[in-house]
Amino acid sequence: MNRKERTKWFLDDRFGMFIHWGLYAIPARGEWVRSVERISNEDYEKYFEEFNPSHYNPKEWARAAKSAGQKYAVLTTKHHDGFCLF
Repeated sequence: MNRKERTKWFLDDRFGMFIHWGLYAIPARGEWVRSVERISNEDYEKYFEEFNPSHYNPKEWARAAKSAGQKYAVLTTKHHDGFCLF
């Protein structure tokens, strides 16, 4: 299957949501914060200890996305910093 055939659904659906969520959300300076600011493992550890996705509700997120007219969602589950949501 060529690229045009593989991506047809994406061009047809057009509106979706990408959820790129992890530890770097705590300092709120982008997903490359650890690399750009050269944060040591020891200093980054505090984000592991603080991060508690207790309000993680994918069904609610999906309902909101569908209500907004979104046709797909992409959730990043494992990040370049090594953190994995499950």
